[in-house]
Amino acid sequence: MSLSIGSQQMDANSVKTESLPSSDHLRAWLPLILATTAYLILIGKISDVLRDTDTYWHVVVGEWIIDHRAVPRVDPFSFTKHGAPWITSAWLSEVLYYLAFKLAGWLGPALLAALSASTAFFLLARCLLRRLPNVPVTILVSAGIAMTVHHILARPHVLIFPLMVLWVDGLLRAADARRVPPLSFVLIITLWANLHGSFTLGVAMIAPFALEAVWNADKSTRLTVALHWFRFGALALGAGCVTPYGIESILVTTRILSLGSMLSTIGEWRPIDFGSLHPFTICLLGGAAYALYSGFKLPFIRMAALLALVYETLAHQRYVDVFAMVAPFLIAGPLAQHVLRQEPRKAIPARTTHIITFFAVLSIVTSAIVVTKDRTFPLVPVVAVEKLKELKAERVLNDYYFGGYLIFQRMPPFIDSRAELYGPEFLSRYMRVVSLEDLPDFIKLLDEYKIDSTLLFPATPAVGLLDRLPEWERAYSDNVAVVHVRRTHPEGAASPK
Repeated sequence: MSLSIGSQQMDANSVKTESLPSSDHLRAWLPLILATTAYLILIGKISDVLRDTDTYWHVVVGEWIIDHRAVPRVDPFSFTKHGAPWITSAWLSEVLYYLAFKLAGWLGPALLAALSASTAFFLLARCLLRRLPNVPVTILVSAGIAMTVHHILARPHVLIFPLMVLWVDGLLRAADARRVPPLSFVLIITLWANLHGSFTLGVAMIAPFALEAVWNADKSTRLTVALHWFRFGALALGAGCVTPYGIESILVTTRILSLGSMLSTIGEWRPIDFGSLHPFTICLLGGAAYALYSGFKLPFIRMAALLALVYETLAHQRYVDVFAMVAPFLIAGPLAQHVLRQEPRKAIPARTTHIITFFAVLSIVTSAIVVTKDRTFPLVPVVAVEKLKELKAERVLNDYYFGGYLIFQRMPPFIDSRAELYGPEFLSRYMRVVSLEDLPDFIKLLDEYKIDSTLLFPATPAVGLLDRLPEWERAYSDNVAVVHVRRTHPEGAASPK
């Protein structure tokens, strides 16, 4: 009799499991599917992940730190600011990129960046699935991938993406539960601060969630809640100073912001161009269309935080990463109430054997892709720099974009992308002279810094002038760079090519 009853219970459980919607089984795999999609897109375009020559100098800084068993406090690379105060707020990322480079060549930094970004999208999907059904999660994460994939480069900012997701998710859960996050949670900020200087943004993110927690608290407890969040914020700020540089890790952010209008001359700090079709504008317009059509609304504090993110992203396109990782959390809770009346279904855990098989296949696919893909940097003046070495050039006026490669080649640059080192006045003067907005100052600068050669893009206005100046000679040119040398240079008798 008992055997019969047990059989009936097993049959009932079997029927119950089989009757579960397929979407419940999909939920366990959805984060892996989305993360793998991002990963395969990135390793399928490795040359794009490596297209920013900042990667060159980040690797060199990592090497310098390991060789000297210390972090730099003055500039050791350029000849215009050599010895000037300078710190690297991304020292740990640079060490990791250097180790990846030593292990696997340029494939190493590219794979490290791709793995970090795909991990962030995996975590983003997992966190959103606690609040939303499959379809909205798929849309939000896919939009994030589309917006950020062009800005995922082998640079330090990509390594903090997973931390950003975990940080915002923790703040949101604490605010929803009307409590403060555990104090140990600030260790995320400590790790973030050693990987990249944007940790100050993470600290700033506390404000809207703290305000929401205080607003939603009972009137009798609002002061207590506010004090708890204030204490947490102060502790997070202090945690950001647990770096080799201490409080200077925070001050470097103010130096970057002090560049003012000069920021807009740097590619990633420029506003988004509405004259071209940008993935962010497509996603933004799609979201606005959905809200207008469906009547979706956000609470005031969430709306204000979202609009602030939109503004920052429109003003500085580098914030598209932050928007992609943070905006979904701001809308997840209200969107869940808008699209469904019940809690989202729980995921059916995937079998361990299936997961192992999945990663084995992914490893094989990765190997097949990276073997066939080009892993070289585009627009790198390889031959032109070899020509400069042949000419024994020592003081090269270089294009801003070429600075990182010169550092990697152990040639001191005139300028590179460490904008906070050079300052707004130096940057402004440089931009004016190479674009020939101030022709007399261009001639003055060449003499002032004892420039013996130049390395510029072919389209740079100063190239045409140098071709006409009697004391300068074009020594080399290709579709990437043009080299000019002074005729008085010891090796300056090279013939044009």
